Amino acid sequence: MNVRRLPMLGAVVAAATVIATVGRDLPPSVAPVFSAASAVEQWMPAAPVRTALSTTWYCPGVPASGEPDSGGEIMIANADEAELQVHLSFLGTEGEPVTQEATVAPRSRTTVDVDAAITSPYAGAVVEITGGAGVVEQRATSPLVNGAVADSVAACSTTTSPNWYLAEGYTADGSRDQLILMNPYPSGATVGVRFATQDGSREPTELRSTLIPPHSVRILDMTELAARDETEVAVAIEATKGEILVARAQTYAGTGRRGYAVTLAAPAARDQWWFADGEVGEGITERYSIYNPGDESVEVTASLLGIDTTEFVPIDPIDVPSGQVVTFAPAEVEGMPTGRHAMVFSAQSLEERIVVERALTRTFDDLPTTSVVVGAPPRYEDGYVATTWTLGYGVEEPTPAALVAYNIDAQDATVTVQAVTPSGIENVPGLESLALPANGLITIDLTDELAIGHQLILRSTGRMFVERLLPRDEGAQGRVNSWPLPAAG
Repeated sequence: MNVRRLPMLGAVVAAATVIATVGRDLPPSVAPVFSAASAVEQWMPAAPVRTALSTTWYCPGVPASGEPDSGGEIMIANADEAELQVHLSFLGTEGEPVTQEATVAPRSRTTVDVDAAITSPYAGAVVEITGGAGVVEQRATSPLVNGAVADSVAACSTTTSPNWYLAEGYTADGSRDQLILMNPYPSGATVGVRFATQDGSREPTELRSTLIPPHSVRILDMTELAARDETEVAVAIEATKGEILVARAQTYAGTGRRGYAVTLAAPAARDQWWFADGEVGEGITERYSIYNPGDESVEVTASLLGIDTTEFVPIDPIDVPSGQVVTFAPAEVEGMPTGRHAMVFSAQSLEERIVVERALTRTFDDLPTTSVVVGAPPRYEDGYVATTWTLGYGVEEPTPAALVAYNIDAQDATVTVQAVTPSGIENVPGLESLALPANGLITIDLTDELAIGHQLILRSTGRMFVERLLPRDEGAQGRVNSWPLPAAG
């Protein structure tokens, strides 16, 4: 049964949506300072920045079949003053890993073509960096059903995990939902796979003990696993042996959803999930899927944030039964204003765990473009939220409203956007000391020449969540959402 209820706003936070304007009287550029990502508890992909002997990144997978308009690359961005030495291992569904060496000059970026190195339906990558603290992301490219080509950017991770969760799968209207399971280690891993649809939770016998061989990738197609023509597919992948990396490759082929996204799964269920970019308006469909992989029912509060209204918007709590997935659409809330907003979903206690994903479809030129992201949690052990975020992949052409930043604090902050250039870390003209209101959100245009074609760093005086909205492909109107990398404090 599909449970669809509208949640209760636990705390009302109203703030005007601000399109930031800039002053020129600004402080000099500041070099970025990050710290190592925490290994105490699984968090989200983050930027480890303290120089270490080596740092290993795991990239979930890109198409590498060699088919036309299909492929992928790995981006290594180096904001340091020293050159990086990089060893890459590409893992496929068959055969031995393929290795490659690369260097990244100081304050530059290097891309590596994955499908030129290995042939596989999807190929993951292990990226070992020596000599500094670079950041690593991937770009996957795939054709759509109408002949268009779509890109999807995702951060790679510095950690693996025994458990992974996804809440927003979709196989209706001919859409395809594939799970990419990568084992980067020399020993085999064994996982159990269970999933939930609107008809309930399932655990097929053939998936209770799924083997992922050493140094390999395994693909599971949800359409072939009794999840055909489903509008809701949540998945739990839990290891009985070993640790792996899990992502989802989602191709939307219907009339209501259209696009392509490779999304890293969540390495743990959490009590709280944040989203910086949501929107209600004509031609926009916004849906949140809330998955409860636990053994007990969980009551969830959804809070609308940064909304441009002084009116109270009452929303009822969402009950998510054990092992079930429940959806929520802000547009269905009575009195919900149009325009952008942020959101946070919270369980009633730290011990209650859920996973939340957002599918956002915006229509451009009468064509829908859909992207899906897992929410961003605060770091579990200390509630940390970053003040600095970095993008290896920025924009390659002038792009209005390319970033959305939400201030989680009850005091005003300022944001400065910096570009990593061969001559140093430079403030982007017009994007210094942008006003970020208390509990408010802003969109940021990346149109200045310095903001294009570089690694970018966003530095705030307060805590914030940041989403990027990159063009679907060169010259296209559509946008695809993804998280940049927060700096781990």
